[in-house]
Order: sequence, then C-alpha cells, then structure tokens
Amino acid sequence: MDQVDQLIKKLIRYFVLMILPAVMLFTLSYFAHQRNIKITVPGSIQAWGVLFLILTVSLSVALPILMRTIFHDRSARRSRVDFRRYERFQIRQMAVAISGTVFAALAYLFLVPKFHLYGSVLAGLYGIYSVLPSRNKISGEMKYYKIKE
Repeated sequence: MDQVDQLIKKLIRYFVLMILPAVMLFTLSYFAHQRNIKITVPGSIQAWGVLFLILTVSLSVALPILMRTIFHDRSARRSRVDFRRYERFQIRQMAVAISGTVFAALAYLFLVPKFHLYGSVLAGLYGIYSVLPSRNKISGEMKYYKIKE
C-alpha cells in the first residue's frame, strides 16, 4: 500500500469519526420534529438563526479557505513539503470544516427561520464536500506540493 492509499484510509477514518456527532444531532432533531417536540432557545430565534448561519459559514467555508491559503503560501516558499505536515493540515482542515455542520444541525434542531436554516445546511454540506478524501485530490495535491510518494 503506497503513501496516498495510507493517507486516504487514515483520512476516511477521521472523517467518519468527525462527522458522527453532526449526523447524530441531525437524526435526533429529525425524530424530535416527527414527534412534535419543540426545543426552544432563550431570546430571539432570529438572532440565533443569524448566529448559526454565521458560525456555519465561517467554519465550513471561510476558515478552510483561509487555512488552505496560508498552507499554500507557506508551502510555496519551500522546494518540497513534508508528508507529516501535509497530513496534519488535512486533518485540521477536515476538523474545522466538519465542525461547522454541528451548527447547521443545531439550526435544524431549534427550527430557526428557513433562510438561515437552509443557508446553514448548504454551507455545512459544502464544508463536508470540500474535505471529502479522494484519491485524485490527494495525489494531485501531493504532486503539486512535491511530497514524496
């Protein structure tokens, strides 16, 4: 098994472990809504909707883009990137992007206004999609950053 396959296997394991809390929260929310159990938050539901939308977009979209830009900027100055450094970057980026989906699940649980809910869910889905480990993506990035295979 080569280095790319080992990394993908490890990233998939991390991905599944990190996505479980959000999936469980979405499932819990779904069953609560099916049984007409209303869970409310203190204060304005509009304010909570805006907060959840901002947190989801920040964590699932904006921060991973910033992290990738910083990683690329630092890596461009080097002739090659260390494999362990690249692996840590992938895991960190995955953790940040997937953590945004928890706020999307909370938006669904608390039934925030539909605009904020749908925006949060879309941003969370984008965050998941952007860090989904694939062989083509990983091997392409490893060639780009001149990581030895």
